[in-house]
Amino acid sequence: MESNLFRIIFYEAAQLKIPAVVIGGLALPAYNVARLTLDIDICIHISSQEVLNQFLKVLKKNDIKTLQKPKLDQDLFTVFGRNAEAEIWLKPCDAFTWDDKMIEEIQVYTGNVHVLAIEDFILTKLAREDRSSTDIDDIIQLLIANKNIIDREYLHYRLEWMDLLHDFNEILEKSKIDFSIFT
Repeated sequence: MESNLFRIIFYEAAQLKIPAVVIGGLALPAYNVARLTLDIDICIHISSQEVLNQFLKVLKKNDIKTLQKPKLDQDLFTVFGRNAEAEIWLKPCDAFTWDDKMIEEIQVYTGNVHVLAIEDFILTKLAREDRSSTDIDDIIQLLIANKNIIDREYLHYRLEWMDLLHDFNEILEKSKIDFSIFT
């Protein structure tokens, strides 16, 4: 899973005290779900353009470059290492930005690699503007694999926060799997 590019990004983010999480399909194993994916998606919480510029500077010192001029108000930018590339997202989802509770709930996956709380990860899949059948399948697999550890109160809080409780219940109903513990 981890490439040199991946390790450097997480190491440098940690050195700069920038919250960083792996997102997308690459994060699924952290939640007991496997799906083949080749792209690297990392989300960072950046507080200012100055901090973003500092992060880009340390990446450049590690031969990781971007062809873009990332700005704080953008969704993402792409970085390129020797044999890999990664998308660096500035928001965990196109529908919402970071909040204090989400940052507080970040969890260690392995070493200095972190992931969102499973409830927030489910929310990123559900809230996507371009939600696909793969996202829905991921949500179902996440619920099945983690039914005993999901914090139902926090999940409902997040779903209501984004007004997605109806969408969530619709997915549960269409899946024909008894998820009564989530309703």
